[in-house]
Amino acid sequence: MRIFEVEGDSVEEIVSLFTKEKGISSDFINYEVIEQGSKGLFGIGKKTAKVKIMYNEVEHIKKKGKLILNELLEKAGFSDAHVIAENNENRVILNIETETPELLIGKSAQTLDSLQYVFDKIMNLPEDTSVSLIVDVGYYRKRRVEENVSKALAMAEKVKRSGRPFKLAPMSSIIRKEIHIALKNIPGITTISTGEGPLKQVSIVSEKTKGNNRRFSGNKRHFRNNKEED
Repeated sequence: MRIFEVEGDSVEEIVSLFTKEKGISSDFINYEVIEQGSKGLFGIGKKTAKVKIMYNEVEHIKKKGKLILNELLEKAGFSDAHVIAENNENRVILNIETETPELLIGKSAQTLDSLQYVFDKIMNLPEDTSVSLIVDVGYYRKRRVEENVSKALAMAEKVKRSGRPFKLAPMSSIIRKEIHIALKNIPGITTISTGEGPLKQVSIVSEKTKGNNRRFSGNKRHFRNNKEED
């Protein structure tokens, strides 16, 4: 839920302009009048209206995303496919169920990654949104994330003990982001993304030796604040 305090000539105008600007229906907002505002007499004593608007951005994006993804699948000829939308806080999962999941996943998830790319372009979420949209097929991504995070956690403990860095296999930005999140609270460990293109590698580095290790210099990003910036 996002909260905005907006001023305008009237409550009605504020609400109308807000929904138009966001491209949403009033179903996704609630509002509270802070100042009713008044026109005054001949413009004298005019008071600006002020409204607190509660915008359910997650539900709006989840509904919009499900509709668009279903339309994409239908146009691509997957008439049997249907989308299950669920969310955990600001992370929305759009899982596709179909009788032929392998066609949508492809080799090394290349087809699924391409579908995600096209879908993201169509959705065109605003830069200031905190909502992330993940397209999945038969929970393939979920299983891959769990496998890679489990491995990364185990390797992080080895890096802590040995002080030697460990580099994971190249992976998509979605999986990398989950690894950065999972490892951010492990003391003495930091994670770095290196490489070019969509498939980069995550390196797990001991903070004791990070400054003296040159294997990870050059094109790298640090994730001390747990933000995937690919």
